[in-house]
Amino acid sequence: MGIGKNGERYAMYLQNRKALVDYATPLVGSRAEAEDVVQDAYLKFVPAETGESVSHKGYLFQIVRNLSFNRRRRKKLEESVASPDIPWWALPMPNDTPEDSLLFHERVKTVAATVDALPERARLVLQMYRFDGLSLKEIAEILNLSTTSVHRLLNDAMRMIKEEMSRGP
Repeated sequence: MGIGKNGERYAMYLQNRKALVDYATPLVGSRAEAEDVVQDAYLKFVPAETGESVSHKGYLFQIVRNLSFNRRRRKKLEESVASPDIPWWALPMPNDTPEDSLLFHERVKTVAATVDALPERARLVLQMYRFDGLSLKEIAEILNLSTTSVHRLLNDAMRMIKEEMSRGP
């Protein structure tokens, strides 16, 4: 009984791991990032259910190369677009299609519009809880409300956002 295709791929990965890290290091800029890229490549290479023709060292190096370029592209994008006004999660990912980016930004606009349309107290509670990180008890003290009332206002706000989001674009 042989070791199987995945066993062969694992052995090939182990045999070439140092060379893969050395190959990826100048592509991504640091040995630590190269280690991450090679680990990601392993996860793509070993369990792949592809034919025997791609179970070779060149294919493994191609995975590392592609992942390295993706990582470098994402890093450049984050550095060039990042500003104090734009949170990291609002930036498009390099692998996003234009449709994915458009859909994401439409959802963000829907949430923002829904939050703006909330009753004043519900909006204030939501902002204090979700964005300022205050506890329900702290919010209750600041707004001179009971903790139960604050909890109800927060639940109402979240329900309204959820309902609006479920309506779709």
